[in-house]
Amino acid sequence: MIYIGFTIMNSKNHIAVEAATDGACSGNPGPGGWGGLIIFNDSSEIEIGGSEQNTTNNRMELTAAIKTLEKLKNFQLRENFKLKTDSKYVIQGYTNWIKNWKKNGWKTSSGKCVQNVDLWKKIDDLRIKGLEMEFVKGHSGDKQNERVDLIASNYSKGIPLTSEVKSSPEIKDFSKEKEPNEIQKLFSKNELIEKFAEKKYFLNSSELNELLGEENYELVKKYELFEWRNWRLIPKNQKYWIIEKKTLNP
Repeated sequence: MIYIGFTIMNSKNHIAVEAATDGACSGNPGPGGWGGLIIFNDSSEIEIGGSEQNTTNNRMELTAAIKTLEKLKNFQLRENFKLKTDSKYVIQGYTNWIKNWKKNGWKTSSGKCVQNVDLWKKIDDLRIKGLEMEFVKGHSGDKQNERVDLIASNYSKGIPLTSEVKSSPEIKDFSKEKEPNEIQKLFSKNELIEKFAEKKYFLNSSELNELLGEENYELVKKYELFEWRNWRLIPKNQKYWIIEKKTLNP
């Protein structure tokens, strides 16, 4: 999971006033992304987002709600708190369907296993007293919905975002400490390398240099097997390279 922008340094002094979530999938199933937004009484905001390689739109909608509820557990919420989503699937499940599913041993009325039961169990465990989910129509001009849609959509396409949120004096800007631009570049590079590894694509040395960066030029030039972070770079057919993910010890 990637946290975008700012984070609250003293949560006791902040009251969450509303939140929004959204999920997206490039293909269904396919690469997916999710986004969440929490707004506070001093107009400060927290944005969160992340991605999964092989998922569905419904799973991303649920994941967005789960991750945002996990974050909300750390804060005081105003009365009649609303979590906005454009997913009727999430709202109906959270407010109605879960009750009967639990009674039936997580089976539907037709006796079938509930789809995405792992996520439904998580969201049920994260219930917050007084929190209500509110439906907003997607792409209808709602500012919060448009923002989380952008976060989710970009993550589904492997494009991390730079936040544009406003911060209060108590908000600490981590961008100077952690150089988020560099982290975002590394994230994008890792995602791309992961895709090349999954597809077993052949790369020539010039292409590999461009992918890994000129700092690895000498290793590529030797045309011998070497390792970079989570991957092995393997010479192939005296001309190309293939990328293989390392097996990590448990």
